[in-house]
Amino acid sequence: MRLALFDLDDTLLDGDCSDRWNLWMIEQGWVSDAGAFMARAEQMHQAYHAGKLKLEEYLAMTLAPLRAPGNGCAKEVERFVATHLQPRIFKQAWACLEAHRQAGDTLLLISASAQHLVQPIAAALGIEHVLAVELSIEHGINEDARYTGGSEGIFSLSRRQGAALEAVVGRAADHPSHTTFYSDSRNDLPLLQYVDCPVAVNPDPVLAEVASVEGWRRLDWRTSPNTSSPNTLSGKSAHA
Repeated sequence: MRLALFDLDDTLLDGDCSDRWNLWMIEQGWVSDAGAFMARAEQMHQAYHAGKLKLEEYLAMTLAPLRAPGNGCAKEVERFVATHLQPRIFKQAWACLEAHRQAGDTLLLISASAQHLVQPIAAALGIEHVLAVELSIEHGINEDARYTGGSEGIFSLSRRQGAALEAVVGRAADHPSHTTFYSDSRNDLPLLQYVDCPVAVNPDPVLAEVASVEGWRRLDWRTSPNTSSPNTLSGKSAHA
């Protein structure tokens, strides 16, 4: 089995799904103090890109609006993905995913974003396997799922990615003979250094420098228009 791993935010997707979801929650009226919420979210966003984010604190804050019953979170996520995220998938990303499928590779989407966002995005992309932050859920008297603000399992973030991936691969009957990983972020360096074929996509300055020194393949998907549909695939090989 050949395994192709893909980061989501700023790699396959032009932007950050969590940031856009925060704006969506504000538009739906789920956030009481939008100004304070967005200021804190921006601080945490900067901490993430500096490799200093405490994910537990971020989850507690951004999941708080989803604790109220009756907000129809799952349906809202589905609508949000279709209207706000699918149009922002890089056209080159569709082609890359299809090339790996044609090569017979197993696709896995790995993200430090939360499962309730990543799973439906993966479904839209046709990616069966997902590794994201799993959220704790409690059920109300009418079985309305509500997020507690906590998480479960191993965080798919930074140095914990290798452990998370090993947990998934360890359950597979067919251990991968070759692994490729596409990412934009310095936060993913531990996993990029772990796989057989690291690929820097729209890399941040730190990752760009490491990729240059190490001779890793680099893809700059922001040099072309960002929007596309899965029907406009190049069919070119995705392998290095």
